Amino acid sequence: MTGIPLILKGRYTMKKTRILIPFGAAALALSVSGAAFAAVTGDVNRNGKLDIADAVSLVKYLIAEPADIDGAAADLSGDGKINAIDLALLKRLLLAEGSSPSEGYVTQITYAADSVTLKDADGNVIAPDKAENVRVENGTVVTVTKPTDAGEISADGECSQGQLRIDVDKTAYPDAQVAVSLRGLTLANSSDSPIYAASVGDELVLTVKKDTVNTISDGTSYQNADGSAGAIYSCDDLKIKGKGTLIVNGNCEDGIVSKDDLKLWNGDIQVTAADDGIRGKDSVRIGDPDAAEGYDSLSVNVKTTGGDGIKSTGTDEGKGFVRINGGTVTIDSYLDGISGEQSVEINGGTIDIHTYQGASYSGGNQGGYGFGGGDGNKNKTDVSAKGIKAVGLYDTDGTTWKSGGNLYINGGTITIDSSDDCLHGGGDLFLYGGSMMLQTSDDGVHSDHSLTVGETAGTIYDNVQIIVTKGYEGLEAQHIIQNSGTVIAHVTDDGFNAGGGNDGSGNQGGFNPWGGGGGGFSSGGDYSLTFNGGFALVDVENSGDHDGIDSNGSITVTGGIIITNGNQPFDYGAESGGKLSFSNNAVWIENSRTSHYMETQPNYTVTGGSTAQGQRISLVGSDGKVIVSFIAGKQVTVLRAGGNVSGAKFYTGGTLSADTTYFQTAYSDQLAAYGGTLSGGTASSGSGKN
Repeated sequence: MTGIPLILKGRYTMKKTRILIPFGAAALALSVSGAAFAAVTGDVNRNGKLDIADAVSLVKYLIAEPADIDGAAADLSGDGKINAIDLALLKRLLLAEGSSPSEGYVTQITYAADSVTLKDADGNVIAPDKAENVRVENGTVVTVTKPTDAGEISADGECSQGQLRIDVDKTAYPDAQVAVSLRGLTLANSSDSPIYAASVGDELVLTVKKDTVNTISDGTSYQNADGSAGAIYSCDDLKIKGKGTLIVNGNCEDGIVSKDDLKLWNGDIQVTAADDGIRGKDSVRIGDPDAAEGYDSLSVNVKTTGGDGIKSTGTDEGKGFVRINGGTVTIDSYLDGISGEQSVEINGGTIDIHTYQGASYSGGNQGGYGFGGGDGNKNKTDVSAKGIKAVGLYDTDGTTWKSGGNLYINGGTITIDSSDDCLHGGGDLFLYGGSMMLQTSDDGVHSDHSLTVGETAGTIYDNVQIIVTKGYEGLEAQHIIQNSGTVIAHVTDDGFNAGGGNDGSGNQGGFNPWGGGGGGFSSGGDYSLTFNGGFALVDVENSGDHDGIDSNGSITVTGGIIITNGNQPFDYGAESGGKLSFSNNAVWIENSRTSHYMETQPNYTVTGGSTAQGQRISLVGSDGKVIVSFIAGKQVTVLRAGGNVSGAKFYTGGTLSADTTYFQTAYSDQLAAYGGTLSGGTASSGSGKN
C-alpha cells in the first residue's frame, strides 16, 4: 500500500515528521497545525492536549482495563492497529515535549528486608525524594498520595516489617481511585496493618496478578491508625480482583476489612483470622454481577478461630448486606459462617460452611453466656454459630425486632454443617432456588417471621431443594409457606414447625444472652402453615411429643405431596382456634401412630401391617402409575394416604422403572420418586375409603 505522508508541525514537533496513515485502499495527505494535530494524533483521551494522561489511557487500553480512547488518535504508527508500537511512539512525542510519563511517577514498588526500590513505567529507578506520587518513611513504609491517573502501581518483593499505605487527599481528589497490582508480594508487619488505606475518594483496587502468590500477614497484638486491626484494612471502598492467589493472615483480629463496600470480584483468596475473616461494614459482595467470563477463577476460603467467617455490620438504610453471585466459597468459622446485619442474598456459587463443632455438638459451655434457649433443645450453643444468618435491626435492648433480617436464596449449591441453625433470619426467609444440604444440632431453617419455599405454586420439585439430614427441627417460622420445591427433613423434634418456643436466635454479643434477635417469634397466637405445592418428606427420630407437621395455628394443604412420619403426623392449634384443612388436589401420607383428625378428611386409604426402617414404600394409583415412592426413615405400623388417591394402593419393596423421576438424588440414592411403574413388591392388606 502506498502512503501519503502526514506532515506534523506545530509545538508537538522539533522538526517535520512523516507518518503514513492508510485510509481504505489509499491514504490521505494532510498538513496539520499544532491544535489540529492534538485532535487527531496522540490526544488519546480527547482532552485537547498531549500529556501524561494520554499515555495512561493507552496503557489501560492495552492491558484490557476500561478506557475510552480515540482509536484514530491512538494509532500513531498508522498500521490500522493499536499496540505497543503506538505506545512507544506516544512516549517519544511526550519526551520531545519534555513531559515524560514516567519522570518521577512511581509505577513499581519492590520491597526488600529494610528498603524499597521505586521505578517508573520505563524501569528507571526513582529516588524516594524524587517520587511524585508516593512517600517513603522508615525505609519500608510506602504511602501512595496521588490517584492512579498516570498508571497502575505494581508491588512485589518480600519484607517482614513493611507497609503499603493509601492516603489520598479527598478534598483535592474526591473521585480518586488507587489501583495496585500485586505481582508476588510477601508483606508482613507486626505493629500495623501491612496494607492500610486511610483515605481514597472512590476505592482501592487490588489486582492479584495471574500466576503470582501474594501473602499479607499482620502481628498478634497492635492497633492501626483507625483503632482496629486487620491484615488488609481500608477505611473506604475496597475491591479485589485478578486471577492470582492472595493469602491473608489476620493474626491479631480480622483478615480483610473495609469500612465501606467490599467487593471480591475474582482470584483465589485465602483468609485465616483470629476474629472475623472478611468484614465489610456497608456490604460484602462476592462475584462481579457483570462478569462475562463467569466465576471459574473466583475462590474464597476463610478460616476463623474466634469470629465470623464473612460479615457485614452496617445499620444505615440499604447497607449491612452480604451478596454472593458465584464462585466457590468455603468457610470454617468459630461463630457464624456468613452474617449480614440487614440481609443476605445468595444468587449462585458453591458454598460450604462449617461452624464451631458442627452438627456433632452436644451441649456444654462454649465460652459464652450459658443459656440454652427456650424451645426445648438442650443442645444449643451459648453463642451464635449459625451457617448463614440475616440478623435484623432491634431496639436498644436487643430484644424487639424493628426491621431487616431477610435471607434470600435464589440459586447455588449450599452445604452447611453447623452447631447452631443452618439458615437463620431475624426477618423473612425466601428460599426460591438452589440446592441446600443441611445438618445441625439445632434448626435446619429458622425465621423469626415468615418462611417461603418456592416462588411459584405447583408441581415443581427441582427449583429449590432443602435437605436436612440431621437437626432438632427441620423448618421453623411463625408462618411457613411451601409453594414448590423439595423439602426432606430427618429430625428429632418437628419436621415443620409454625410456632414453638424461643429460638434464642441472634446473638451478636452484648447485654442480651441471645444477642440481637433473641426475642424469638414476634407475636403470640399468630401462626400458620400452608402447603400449596412441591414435595415434603419428614421423618422424626424421637418418640414423644415430636410432630411431623406442627402448627400452633392452622394447617392448610391445597396442593403438593406430603409424607409425614412423626409421632403425630399433623398437629395444629385447635385450642387456639386453628383449623386443619386438606384439598383433594394434594396427596398426603401419614403414619397412624395417632388418628389426629384424619377421619374427617376426604379420600383416604388405610393400610395394614408393619413397615421397617429403610424399606421402600410406594403408593400406586389405579392406573398403575407411581404416585409417590420413598424409603421409610423409621419403622411404622400403619400408613394412610389422603387427597387425590382414589383407587390407590400401598406396596412395600419392588423395583421402580427406568422412567421414574427422583425428587432429590444428591441426598440419598433413590430416596423418593414419582412417575413410572413398580414391578414386584407386596401389596398392602389394608382397607380403603374413596
